[in-house]
Amino acid sequence: MAVRSRRYAYYVLGLLTVINFMNYVDRLVMQSMFDDLRTRFGFSDAQFGAFWWAFFMVHAIATFPFGWASDRFDRRKIMGIGVIVWSLATLGSAYAWGFVSMLVMRAAIGIGEAAYGPPANALLCEIFPDKKARVVAIFNAGMFAGACVGLYLGGFFGFPRAFQVVAIPGLILGALVLVLDVPPERVVPGAKPSIRTMLRDAVRTLNVPTLRWMLASGTLISFAAGGYIVWIIDFTVHHKMKSWGMDRLTVTTYYFVITLVAGVCGVIVAGLLADRLMRKTLIGRTLTIAIGFFCAVPFAIGVVFIEDKWPFFACGAMLLFFLPWYNGPMAAVIDDVTDDTDAGTAQAAFVIFLHVVGTGPAGFIVGVISSYANLRLAFILPAIAVFGAAVCAVGAGRHVRRDMQARKARAEAGKLPSAA
Repeated sequence: MAVRSRRYAYYVLGLLTVINFMNYVDRLVMQSMFDDLRTRFGFSDAQFGAFWWAFFMVHAIATFPFGWASDRFDRRKIMGIGVIVWSLATLGSAYAWGFVSMLVMRAAIGIGEAAYGPPANALLCEIFPDKKARVVAIFNAGMFAGACVGLYLGGFFGFPRAFQVVAIPGLILGALVLVLDVPPERVVPGAKPSIRTMLRDAVRTLNVPTLRWMLASGTLISFAAGGYIVWIIDFTVHHKMKSWGMDRLTVTTYYFVITLVAGVCGVIVAGLLADRLMRKTLIGRTLTIAIGFFCAVPFAIGVVFIEDKWPFFACGAMLLFFLPWYNGPMAAVIDDVTDDTDAGTAQAAFVIFLHVVGTGPAGFIVGVISSYANLRLAFILPAIAVFGAAVCAVGAGRHVRRDMQARKARAEAGKLPSAA
């Protein structure tokens, strides 16, 4: 164990989960303040899109260097300073005076959050080696809850008060991370790190067959999730609710509840199941991912074609229950087959690839198909991606036992690659 006691380990888990909750509160609080910001600054829809793009791309690009650095430097400082930076950027958003200043603040939030996620995942896998999937699932449950609360607080407090309110907890939480009683690094670094060795380490993580299959699976499921996040409300409004007697606000409220309940439950159930199966077979975590994705496929198809209100929302809830089954198990699988020298690096490489290739382009691609055909036809593409993700998870399961044994052999023989 990397901490002094089991009780302290759960304190670390609780602290990091609360920070992940605030991560998504700060990330999404702006999305429900658009009307306030239009009134105050006259921002256009294109400018709102630019804010999201600035955050998303900076977050993705910065994730890998910070994850790699967390394997070689004091990860407490990397995480703590990252949390404080994104909280200060959120606070600064309350005092923006125009488009450029707001754009800079939203981009800075991406930098801060990039410094936190990969080392937090790697640290939790280290502290709870036998419960990796369930612990990372609990950590990621904060993501769903934070997203819902962020949207609510933005609408409740409005601009600028919402930015001020949600920024304060992060400053306190970041300070607590700085003084965590955990090993500063997972391994003792060797030679002086450089850009060249950082790129070399990134390529090395792809030499593991399980990781290549997991990367394909994660990218496809991230694409599906991105398509649903961007378009599901518009799809429901324009293709479903005309005969239901519902307005957009009611539809949004339904999705708020579905996301909070089904999403959180799905993440936690998958984490518990993955660790339980892992005690019986080394393919337990990859098997859990595949089961979740295969179960999600019929509900992804049902969302497209079901027309009755309650069956449609029930189908959507089940889709959202199974779709995030990878959040805990996938991070655990990455840690299972990756050498300690590359733990944060591998987690970061996955995050950036999944966001840049999967989540990022999804909304645009689905939108393009919708503009040339219709949104109903476009929504078939995420369903296909879910099926592809399930197949790739099965592919990862074919290699994971051998890759885990190879990792163990390298560790026992003292042949781990240099940390630099």
